[in-house]
Amino acid sequence: MSAPYFRSIYSITLAESNDINVLIGGNDAGKSNILKALNLFFNNETELNAPFNFYDDLSRQREAAARAAQGRAFLWIKITFNNFLNWNSLPKTFSIKKSWNRYSSDPDLTYPHDIPMTSIGKFLNKLSFHYIPAVRGKDIYQHYMNALHDALIDDEKAGVRGASDILVQAINTSTIDMSEKVKEGIGIDSSIQVPEDLRDLFTALDFSTKFSNFNIPLQKRGDGIQARHIPFILDFIARHSKKYHIWAYEEPENSLEMGKAFDLAGQFQTDFSKENQIYLTTHSPAFYDLAGDHVNKWMVEPQSHGSDGVLRTGVISFHGEHRADETMGIASLISARAKELHEKIQDLNEVKQQLHEKVKAASMPQVFVEGPTDKAILDIAFSKLYDNEVLFCDFIPAGGASKITAYLTSLKNLVDYDGVLAIGLYDNDQAGKEGFGKFSQLHNFADSDFKIVKKDRAFCGVLPLADELKSIGASLGADVPLPIEFMFPPKVIEDAVHDEVLVLEDRTARAQESEFSFMVNVTEHLSQDLPANRKYLTRKINDTSKRSFADWVVNVDNEHWQAFRALFEILKRICDDN
Repeated sequence: MSAPYFRSIYSITLAESNDINVLIGGNDAGKSNILKALNLFFNNETELNAPFNFYDDLSRQREAAARAAQGRAFLWIKITFNNFLNWNSLPKTFSIKKSWNRYSSDPDLTYPHDIPMTSIGKFLNKLSFHYIPAVRGKDIYQHYMNALHDALIDDEKAGVRGASDILVQAINTSTIDMSEKVKEGIGIDSSIQVPEDLRDLFTALDFSTKFSNFNIPLQKRGDGIQARHIPFILDFIARHSKKYHIWAYEEPENSLEMGKAFDLAGQFQTDFSKENQIYLTTHSPAFYDLAGDHVNKWMVEPQSHGSDGVLRTGVISFHGEHRADETMGIASLISARAKELHEKIQDLNEVKQQLHEKVKAASMPQVFVEGPTDKAILDIAFSKLYDNEVLFCDFIPAGGASKITAYLTSLKNLVDYDGVLAIGLYDNDQAGKEGFGKFSQLHNFADSDFKIVKKDRAFCGVLPLADELKSIGASLGADVPLPIEFMFPPKVIEDAVHDEVLVLEDRTARAQESEFSFMVNVTEHLSQDLPANRKYLTRKINDTSKRSFADWVVNVDNEHWQAFRALFEILKRICDDN
């Protein structure tokens, strides 16, 4: 694409367009003018439903240069197309140029002389170009509801044309008595006329959206919710149309929170670009971080040309996001963190849905533990302590403390939940106590330390800390971390370490003094105040040894599992009472 002399564009070229084409730059850099130039080429208008005006849209620098040279002012846009339809009447690639001057609002068309004009016309008629401005008012929704109508009318499978004929017939049948009375009264045949294309009807249509237990019209919802509907409408149009669609989408992230912007960017890349070629402008890392073989990116910046010092829109093709970060300023500071948080939230949502599906399919109470070795140890513990009894619940590995928290929070916020009883069980360490702390303001179950997340339906707690460990923590002036592996007596821990099935590591931390920064061995410092057989409490477990330890404890004598009894008793009380 080349577009000389249009608004702030004196001369630019976008080479090698792709499925998604991202234009990045600061405010007033000229990004929107590139999309408006495309809209001018395809629709002979710059803004949506705003006819081209030569005096408004001609580059001021070009106007001044033409006046000085006493020449004729004009602007033109040239696009090179691939013959993606594989028509025999068209070469593999070909260029079409449209030129405008002050004397006509219709462009002059230039194309290779060896191509029939009818082929050019048919090819352009196969393309449908949609310009979506950054400021999206009610008229935008009406415009695309009309476009939706046209697509459905063209799609014979949708049955809209036949349905509209039936509607017209039904209305006229229902009003036959009225028409006869009119004829008797004034001598004139009269019947109700329904518009054949029903475009006016589609303009009045609206989406009904669910909010809590109520149905709310889309146009009564927030700007962000409305904005999310537009690309879905456009994509639906493309999938039910005989044409091929191109989008020019200004700032799709507008009115969206950061997480929703990342969601939408992913949908643009994985869904919407399958049926549509997309050009978009953005300030958001959610969109300028898009990458892959089907994505091209350009930096749009004001550039100075010649000795006049006048700034004009310039375009530079680039790969990666670093160039964008430099230009977008503060966005670079939040880009990596925002993306990290978004991916974490997505992961939590997926796990939450997986856990919810397990609960829906379950018949017994579900106790969510942090990992698979927690489940293995608890299953063994019950069999050791309650010989020949059937376990009253299922232990389900959630994949970490944060995922237990995410799922319990979703249950807490559900208006109606009639699934089986759900209990979150955290390790009594930093991650577990942090997750459990999210529910610290809730009421306790009976006289226990477990919290009632949702009455009769959901609860949570941490592994119980023995009185001896509480005393040790008090002497240290700090809470003693209690992963499930440390619920065994010291002799078991000592034997597991000796047999190299449990690997413990010293805890270290970086200390900062006004002049120095240095590493401190926290284990050496704290273990000085501990009994010899409890020094392991100041060390941390190497995660790779958790599986081997869980397999090893199967052979530990029943008498060494007593610390688990208090846990099972409280879990059993919760299950029996609810």
